[in-house]
Amino acid sequence: MKPSNNNPDVFIWTEALGCGEILPPMLNSFLHHHNFQIHVIGYKNDLLDIPTSSNIRPIILDEVNEKQNLDEIGTTESEMKTAYELGHHGTATLWASLITNRDEKFLIHLDSDTIFLGDVVSPIIECLRKGKSIVGTRRPYRYRASGKTVRSRVLHHFQRDAVNTHAFGFDRECLNLPKERLIELINGNAGSRVVNYIFPVIDFFDRITFYLSRSRRIYYLDSQKQGRSGKHNYEGVFESKMISFAAVGSGYAFFHGYANSPSPSYKKFAVSSYALYAKHFLGKDIGVPLMESPYLESLLMRLDTNNWRLSQEGREK
Repeated sequence: MKPSNNNPDVFIWTEALGCGEILPPMLNSFLHHHNFQIHVIGYKNDLLDIPTSSNIRPIILDEVNEKQNLDEIGTTESEMKTAYELGHHGTATLWASLITNRDEKFLIHLDSDTIFLGDVVSPIIECLRKGKSIVGTRRPYRYRASGKTVRSRVLHHFQRDAVNTHAFGFDRECLNLPKERLIELINGNAGSRVVNYIFPVIDFFDRITFYLSRSRRIYYLDSQKQGRSGKHNYEGVFESKMISFAAVGSGYAFFHGYANSPSPSYKKFAVSSYALYAKHFLGKDIGVPLMESPYLESLLMRLDTNNWRLSQEGREK
């Protein structure tokens, strides 16, 4: 049985600004396993082909809806398009707008390139209601698997783990900060060169996670032990309810020439991730090498999109 939608203090959202093509698989899988309302934020063309359901609340960013957009999410089409010219600054602007504008106590974000195999929202809500300030899976610092330098290895040894943002929630009332300050922190800028140097962050939203951890504890949904440091459990109960991609929206934008990246390696990764997603969920070959991930491929070959569950045997290629 799907969980009840009676949660007026919870705001659930996803966004696909400029990459709406990727939304239908995510939303169809969400609807199959949840009875919560999800707000879907995008430009007009992004939301043309999304499923119709009382549990899907489209928020169209355009000039016609400008006043409504300001009332609902605190930003406009023009602000978002300007912000997205600077890459992830666009996402930071949207999230900061939601934090400062929404009235709900709990905000839950789900990536638009995530495929759901079960209910991921209820465990997040349950932990938030128990008084946690932020709930998600571990983004390891001490036990980070890649990208380490000697300096970062030493500094990250003493930092607690953050949370991954593909499916997570937080207590908005713990973030009583101005919008511009939130944008800085979400983007990883502490506002001080010294702090940025001594306490470097790995990814988007990590500084907000650490800020929230000062008021109340983080809860790591993939860990039985809730210590400061651990490893991300990809095969735990919570993660087993999702097939999680990464950077598919960015890859879409890079591939179609809507954006560029200062990092050639990130651009290559993002486009290859989009290529893998497009092959399996959009039914097309975009003509670039697929991201190599035997783990993801093994899940995708077992996915039955009639019931959004994994079968025991794989599909034919």
